[in-house]
Amino acid sequence: MGDFLFIGSVFCALISAYLLFFNKIGFQSFSDKILATLFLSYSYCVIVFLLISSGWIVHAPFLYKTSAPINYLVPPLAYLYVRSVLYNESKFEKKDFIHLVPFLIITFNYLPIYFSSYNERLEVVKLVIIRYDNNYLIQDGFFSENIQILRPIQSLVYLVLQWKILIDFKKKNITTSFKEHTLMIFKWLKKFNYCISFTNLTFLIFVFGVAYSLANKQPLNEVVLYAAIPISISLLYLSSYLIINPHVLAGLPYIGKELKNNPKSFIKEVNYELEIATIKSYFEVHKPFLQPSLTIGQLSLSLDLSPKVVSFIINQCLNQNFNDFVNSYRVASLIESMQQGGLKNYTIQALALQAGFANKTSCMNAFKKVHNCTPSQYIANKKDNL
Repeated sequence: MGDFLFIGSVFCALISAYLLFFNKIGFQSFSDKILATLFLSYSYCVIVFLLISSGWIVHAPFLYKTSAPINYLVPPLAYLYVRSVLYNESKFEKKDFIHLVPFLIITFNYLPIYFSSYNERLEVVKLVIIRYDNNYLIQDGFFSENIQILRPIQSLVYLVLQWKILIDFKKKNITTSFKEHTLMIFKWLKKFNYCISFTNLTFLIFVFGVAYSLANKQPLNEVVLYAAIPISISLLYLSSYLIINPHVLAGLPYIGKELKNNPKSFIKEVNYELEIATIKSYFEVHKPFLQPSLTIGQLSLSLDLSPKVVSFIINQCLNQNFNDFVNSYRVASLIESMQQGGLKNYTIQALALQAGFANKTSCMNAFKKVHNCTPSQYIANKKDNL
C-alpha cells in the first residue's frame, strides 16, 4: 500500500511540475518555476527512497546519497515560493544565495562517495539494504553522519520563516479591489504551509525515532517507511490540488515592490483601466483572435505584459477565462461576416474557420455560450438582417 502511495504522489508531482514548467496550468512565472522545482526535488528524494527500500538501488548504486543534498533544497524552496507569491517577485535577489549554503555543504561532504568507484559504492549500498541503520552508521563523507542534524534545524528555521511572512502579510490591509482574490491566494498558501508543516513535524518525530532506534540497536526500516508516508501524502495533495484549482497560480500581480521593501506599508488600491483598454484595443485593431492557436503567452509578448497579469486581468476584471474571452471576439467576427452577406459564398463552418475557430465543434460551443443558440438558430432569428 505504501509503495502505491509513493508512486502515486511522485506521478502527480511530476505531472504538476511538467505543467508548471510548460505553461499548462501556470503562467511560467517566477513562483511557478520555484514550485515546479520544489515538486521535482521532493519527487527525486521519494524515488531514491523507493529504490533503497525496494532494494533496486543495487542496479543504480551511483544514485546512493544523491538525494541527501536535494533534501536541503526543499525548505528554502518552500519559503521562497511563499515569498515570491506574496510579493509578486520576478527573480532572485543576490542575498538569496545564502539559501544554497546547506545544500553546498552537504554536496561537498559527500564528494568521497560520489567519486568512489562503482564497486565501492555497490558494497555500501548492499550494507544499507541489509540494514538501513548503516545509512547513518557508515561515514560516507568527510564528516560524521551526525552532520545530518542540520536538516531538522534547517526545516524548523524555514518553517518559522514561512509562517511569519504569511502572518505578516495577513496583518496588512487587503486591497478592496481584489480582496476576494487576495484571500483565495492566501488560503492556498495556508494549505501549502500546512502541508509543509505536516511533513516537517513528522520528520522531527522520525529524527527522534532514528536516535532512539540507534541507541537501542533496533532496526530502522519501519521508522523510515512511516516517516516517508506523510511526505507522499502532502505531495499528492498539493499536486492534485493545483491540477484541480489552477486559478490559484495567478498569484498577486497587483502587489508592488514597495510592500516588501516597507513592511509597515499597506496594500494599495489598484485598478487596471489602462491595461484593460490596451488589451481591448489590441483585439479590435490587430484581431489576434483570428489565429486558431493563439496562446496567452503570445498575447502577453505582443502587449509587453506578463502572462500572469494578462490572465489576471481577463479573469478578475473582465470576468472571463482566456478561452472564453478570445472566443467572444471570434463569435462577434463570425456574426459580422454573416451580416455582411458571407453566407452567400461560404458555409457557416468556413466562416467560423476564418473567424479563428479551430473547428466546427469549438465554434458551436462558443456560440452557445455567448448567444444561447447555434449559428443556424441565430440566422433564423435574424433572417431579415442577413
